[in-house]
Amino acid sequence: MGIRILTDSSADFDLSAAKRREVRVVPMSIQFGGASFQDGKTITHDVFYKLLQERKENPSTSQPSPADFLRFFEEAKAAGDQVVAILLSGDLSGTLQSAMVAKEMCGYDPIYIVDSRTATAGIQILINYACKLRDSGLPAPEIAGAVERIKDQVRIFAVIDTLEYLRRGGRLTGLQASLGTVAKLKPVITVHGGKVSVVSKALGIGAAVKQMMKLMTEHPVDDAYPSYFLYSDDESKDKLLLPKLKEQNMLPLRLHRCSVGPTIGTHIGPGALGMAYMERAD
Repeated sequence: MGIRILTDSSADFDLSAAKRREVRVVPMSIQFGGASFQDGKTITHDVFYKLLQERKENPSTSQPSPADFLRFFEEAKAAGDQVVAILLSGDLSGTLQSAMVAKEMCGYDPIYIVDSRTATAGIQILINYACKLRDSGLPAPEIAGAVERIKDQVRIFAVIDTLEYLRRGGRLTGLQASLGTVAKLKPVITVHGGKVSVVSKALGIGAAVKQMMKLMTEHPVDDAYPSYFLYSDDESKDKLLLPKLKEQNMLPLRLHRCSVGPTIGTHIGPGALGMAYMERAD
């Protein structure tokens, strides 16, 4: 009996990395007007951000259907394999609900579905941990239980370049967004406890990065796990953060990079930067 590990494309996995780790990825859908795309299959992150800036209409994302999960679950059932599915926060999407419906339709008990309570590379951290446990020989229910125990230690902090996409998504009024633009306010957001929230606003990108570093000091990195530098469309934004982390001896030892995809990118827009990591448990 094997163990299959599954996630959805909101984890922003590089597909070659997912293949190496033997992780299956169920794609989210993105709609721009009348056009529909599958994240990671028929649209790249670069193309997504290009369309986001060029088109007036706001894109929308939709979760995989129960049928998308059912195909995977039926394959596992036929092979007699167990499944651990670690998915986008249930507060951010109906993806988790689709997987639960599919499990019921499949009628197969050894499917363990975990609400990651996070997004993007935060999910990758949990997936990597699950793969490590799988490779060590741990059975699926124990893997799922171990992920459940650590998932609230995942931290994501990010600086948003503009308030426009929060406005488009209905998170801010037009007046609030325009005032933020005039004042050059840069929001610092977090993904924690399953939700996206604004934790502070700063005057200019430099001040916002300092605010984010202060939050990282309050919630220190656990270098036993990989950490990720997050960016939406511009990887060179690392120059605004990584040298400062190094100066303060805060640069994570196991640092990787992750481009934030359409699911979260729809709301944060281009020009964002941040960090996803595991908080040290004291």
